[in-house]
Amino acid sequence: GAIELDLNRFPRGAKTSKQCTLEMVTNEAELPMISIFKQKRVKGWWPFVARDENDELEITGKVEAELHLLTAEEAEKSPAGLARNEPD
Repeated sequence: GAIELDLNRFPRGAKTSKQCTLEMVTNEAELPMISIFKQKRVKGWWPFVARDENDELEITGKVEAELHLLTAEEAEKSPAGLARNEPD
């Protein structure tokens, strides 16, 4: 499956895996939309979808993600991976 997120306007992620449903993709008009450029940070669950043999959408997986929008200066101060603590 796959998911495409328009970073200017995409559905707010579900708070839990159980709340992450196909309706997040099919009923976008009824869901609260967010922009990473306005909010700067977002966390949630989004469904991966694919078409089945009847050409209908089905959930093929779910992803929990946290997105942070940084300026180039902020990214240089804290490079991805290097800013993390060692695993416990």
